[in-house]
Amino acid sequence: MNYLSEYRARLTRLNVNAQTIAGRKLESPYKPALLLAVMEGVEEQVIRDNRIAITPELIVAFKAYCQLLSPGPEYGARPFQLPFFHLQSSGFWHLQARPGCELVLTASKSVRSFGHLRDVIAYASLDAPLWELLLQPVAREELRQALLARYFPLTRHYFRPQAGQEKLEALGRQMLEEPAAVYNRVVDVADETEVLVRSAVFGREVLRAYESTCAVSGLQLLSTTGTAPLLDACHIVPWSVSHDDTIGNGLSLCPNLHRAFDRHLFWVDEDYRVRVADGFGELGGHDYGVQRFNGAQLRLPKVRTWWPKVENLAAQRSY
Repeated sequence: MNYLSEYRARLTRLNVNAQTIAGRKLESPYKPALLLAVMEGVEEQVIRDNRIAITPELIVAFKAYCQLLSPGPEYGARPFQLPFFHLQSSGFWHLQARPGCELVLTASKSVRSFGHLRDVIAYASLDAPLWELLLQPVAREELRQALLARYFPLTRHYFRPQAGQEKLEALGRQMLEEPAAVYNRVVDVADETEVLVRSAVFGREVLRAYESTCAVSGLQLLSTTGTAPLLDACHIVPWSVSHDDTIGNGLSLCPNLHRAFDRHLFWVDEDYRVRVADGFGELGGHDYGVQRFNGAQLRLPKVRTWWPKVENLAAQRSY
């Protein structure tokens, strides 16, 4: 059976919404843009198996392709949850519910919000033959060009195959280089997908700046499997208060020290020295506690502009 011909035909017959504006028929770009984002994830090895999770990388790529290829401003909302849910009508996109949410998924005709999608859906998967095609560079490119020709005939020349990765890198540079005041003017804190993406990029850039080393203990931890990092990227002033994800509001900490910092069991003074709070004692396990770091110099990034802002450290002490 010629699976490439079959899926090329199915990908170009997606059920997409259309509207006529000024005598011109415009089709919703969301489903094909999501498929282009999946292809990028496979190509960049961000998606490694046939379990397409709701990740910051996928969201950013989807939004990037919507922005590049959309036929007009009418499709500027870029609601990630809608194509992720409704692509199941294609027959080759299958949703896997989280444990205990199977009935909710079966009964749902749509999703209320991005948060609802994440609560109910664990991941999506593709038909096995289609997944195998996406693993093959030549077949993947043929399917990608079929999507571009069918859904984006007027804008396909704007397509860039790594648009999502470019956007993530740009966000990382923004966090490292821009003042918090500039950042606060551009981030949309009401957009759940935006907050998720910014949080992920913040974590990546903080750990990169500190070379995956705990700023207090000096323990360097690297994941050799490419999975979740073993250290935490900690907001000095909580995100809920500051909405500040610039590098000057970040620290790299071991999980236990992250919790101690958030609970004000220690703080950092203006000379970047650890100061343990009064009023608590360690009954045992002193080699693994907080008290032994009292007076220790913080381990700071090599780039001076990436150091924690003194005003953020002072604000953290005041809460």
